[in-house]
Amino acid sequence: MNNQSRLPPSLLDLSHFADEGLRILFIEDTESDYELMIHRLKTGGLVCTTRRVDRLEDVKHALEHEEWQVIISDHRLPGFSSEEALKLVRDSGLDIPFIIVSGSIGEDVAVEAMRAGADDYLMKDKLARLIPAVNRSLKAATERRNLLMAEKGQREGERRFAAIAENIPGIIFQMQSGGDLGHPVVPFVSEGASRLFGLPPRVFLENPRYFFDQFEVPDTALLMELLVEGPEGDGHLTWEGRLKQHNRPEERWVYMNAVARPQANGNSGVMIWDGVLLDISDRKLAEQALVESQLELRRVTAEFEKRRENERAAIAREIHDDMGGSLTKLKADIAKLNKELLDKPECIERLDSMLELVEHLLASSQRIAKDLRPGILDYGLIPALEWQMKDFEKRTHITGSFVSNRDDLDLDPEASTALFRVLQESLTNIVKHAGATRVDVELFVSENEITLEVRDDGKGIENADKLKQTSFGLRGMNERVQAFDGWLDVSGSQGKGTTLMVCIPIGSNAQSAEGNSEDD
Repeated sequence: MNNQSRLPPSLLDLSHFADEGLRILFIEDTESDYELMIHRLKTGGLVCTTRRVDRLEDVKHALEHEEWQVIISDHRLPGFSSEEALKLVRDSGLDIPFIIVSGSIGEDVAVEAMRAGADDYLMKDKLARLIPAVNRSLKAATERRNLLMAEKGQREGERRFAAIAENIPGIIFQMQSGGDLGHPVVPFVSEGASRLFGLPPRVFLENPRYFFDQFEVPDTALLMELLVEGPEGDGHLTWEGRLKQHNRPEERWVYMNAVARPQANGNSGVMIWDGVLLDISDRKLAEQALVESQLELRRVTAEFEKRRENERAAIAREIHDDMGGSLTKLKADIAKLNKELLDKPECIERLDSMLELVEHLLASSQRIAKDLRPGILDYGLIPALEWQMKDFEKRTHITGSFVSNRDDLDLDPEASTALFRVLQESLTNIVKHAGATRVDVELFVSENEITLEVRDDGKGIENADKLKQTSFGLRGMNERVQAFDGWLDVSGSQGKGTTLMVCIPIGSNAQSAEGNSEDD
């Protein structure tokens, strides 16, 4: 007999199957008992699809070719028993609730059946328990399946954790600190300890404090301070340290990132730290190489600027002494000819034109010589900056001021030239881009450093302007300042002007970087 209905969903309580239908396989040789149980299920409000079988081979066929949510079996059937049917179900690997409904079954047999995996048993004269038994069996099967899925998920998680722990360039660890521990301990480290420390994990498990002996003493002290301070606002702790050399030729660095949580009892004050310790030696080597290349670039830049300034000074002297002297002599000769040829008007006109041209060349040579290297720099930085501001006002008609807290300053010539060039470049940028009407320059000399501040009331500078690849003026000023271990900062806002500030330490003077270089 086959009662048709819809296929049921997953194993849930019977209220769901009242609408969706439940597939039940009956192992029963008596038609009337089968009909009676179906009647009991229907009167209980359960919609189901059922099938009755009474031979063991039919049970096997039904299990292989159809899906069932519940199996209800008589205990004694022609040629086999419920124990054999239950074994067949369990051997198939299916987890289907198995309920024994028998006219007569001994208590010992029932207990053995339950031990073998039956979900319930009841007597045929007590079918009022049928629906509760089905409901309870379905819930038990659902719980078993959920437990199996959870265990499977846990095993999968453990497998993934083991794979991650095995392949990261470091270790996963658990650390405890605070409370009455006295000294932080590390009760767990992953297998990566063998690669990172050259020691098997069991060494750290046997001595939970041994973990902290693997780092250089100053770095371990810093880590201890961080642990005493406790986690940051987000519960994290980050730290970098060096592994002890142990006859290793290269220095090795590690990075720690851990998250804190209180111990389970919550009252001991002990913090549990779950974290990773990564080998960052390659990154540190790259950082060191980058720093060294930057220092080398600064040394090269400083040497280049020094030689360029020397060449400028030499060219300025040549222009001033040789060209200027020659033009001055030519001007005197023309003036003399002017007096001697007063009776020849046609010659006087041409001589006046020549004199005008010579005066123009003389003025140009003086201007070029000052641009190459103003001779006033030989009198010190402060007079040079003051002269520069007056010359700027004269050329641009932009109001300017220069103030200094010192009247005199004994400063290395290279440093003086660098500050002079920074002001020169900043004034050039103001003329080109700022649209300013006023510029104020202040030089402040303290015991350890010199600060130069340039303020204008122009349109202001945007961050995007400072980041432009073509901002060679700012880049050049920054390189000049960094050559003396100084810094440069440019700030401003739309419509409120721009402020450039430069600071260099007194005594750095770039000679520490340049003093050992040899001139060609």
